[in-house]
Amino acid sequence: MPSDRVAMFIDFENLVYGVENNNTTIDGEHELDVDIQRVVRFVRDEGRLVLARAYADWRSPGVRQHQQDLYVQGIETVHVFGRRHGSEIKNSVDVALAVDAVRALYEREFDTFVLISGDRDFLPLLRVVREHGHRIIGVSVRESASRDLPNLCDRFVYYRDLWRTWGPEEQRETPRSAVEIRDLAVFKEHMRLLLAEEVGAGGILGATLKPMIRNRIDPGFDETQFGFLKFSKLLEAMPEIVRIEYATDAHSRDIRVFPAEPGAMHSPDPIGPHDQSDTPPSGAVVTPPPVRPWEPTPEAFLSRARARLARTGLHLELHRRHAILEFIHAELPTGDEFRSQARILERLEERAATSSNDELEHSTVRRYLWALYQSWVFDINPPDRGLDHLERGLRLKSDYRELDRLRLRVEQSLVYKVYELLPHEPEDARARLCALLEIDDERAAELIERVEEYRRSQQHRGR
Repeated sequence: MPSDRVAMFIDFENLVYGVENNNTTIDGEHELDVDIQRVVRFVRDEGRLVLARAYADWRSPGVRQHQQDLYVQGIETVHVFGRRHGSEIKNSVDVALAVDAVRALYEREFDTFVLISGDRDFLPLLRVVREHGHRIIGVSVRESASRDLPNLCDRFVYYRDLWRTWGPEEQRETPRSAVEIRDLAVFKEHMRLLLAEEVGAGGILGATLKPMIRNRIDPGFDETQFGFLKFSKLLEAMPEIVRIEYATDAHSRDIRVFPAEPGAMHSPDPIGPHDQSDTPPSGAVVTPPPVRPWEPTPEAFLSRARARLARTGLHLELHRRHAILEFIHAELPTGDEFRSQARILERLEERAATSSNDELEHSTVRRYLWALYQSWVFDINPPDRGLDHLERGLRLKSDYRELDRLRLRVEQSLVYKVYELLPHEPEDARARLCALLEIDDERAAELIERVEEYRRSQQHRGR
């Protein structure tokens, strides 16, 4: 089960009217419509949905009819009044949604941001979300989607593909159309060339391959466009192109992908019919390529862990991480006084302006301060809890007033994010963290113990 916390924001009128204006049948049978359950099923597969809001002028009959479905799925409806311009009514959904999303960046703790809209007005919002290190998933009706949106998303899914692939269980295995079969054949050829030219015999992690496909083959690529729920399932359907090795440890959900061995046989399409040219000769025995277990190497762990922690914006090099935390620690209130984040940032920027350290730019200091805020190292002045987070008075909790304890807490949050990638053997797990965070064995052991204690406490609370 994915552990990422997900926040979802829906420009509901954009979705509804996009579907209505481009409503055609799927596979010549099912008519595309707005299905909230399918959307939620798709999003929940990405992680735990902790925040879900849909924005619209709910006086409009076209969107009002869906309010009950939104309520049943646990999605909060936010009303935005429309403004009349001549014969047209224009609402302020983009402004209201963007304001709430930015507020959530500072007041909520989540890993993945889902935007359901094709409006290019949200591009600045996505840039801000990306700067904060969150994973971004975009969903839009293809015909009304801005061409720029996929470039700012880690995953971008067209609603038509989501609707077809994430429907009721009995509809997921419907045969693919001739167009899809043709598109998949084209994609396979591109994949063959990509693996030969860019990957080679050493293989590549599945988590690394997918962004490479988007960069080299199709910026809007997603496995749902071919009718597959998972990227790994799409790869499994191409044994003549790729060979897959699965990780054997319970913590890892990744795969390693290699070019298929020369002469690998074509396998029948597991989903539906296909061209006869892909069918083996009559009487031939088709066996899938052997699936060999893959135990992540130290290099593979570092590659995946660094990719995951890159979203935090924090440095993995010990001296750089410690130097920035020391710089920030000097401005954090440790006595009885409270000081707002805005004031802390202002004082840090004043000091950074006179420093010779080029790394102390505004975005870096802001990321570190936000990481501390999310790590619960501050007491918040009780009367300020209703204020914007930047205006809330803060002071360091007594447990974190020593610099080393503060550093330990930040490192604990980093270990928590990669804990599932660690091997079972304690010695190996410590070695992986020593290489990742440039710490010693004793520190690694302490961090693992703290993370495991925290995870036990969360399980005890039923979270």
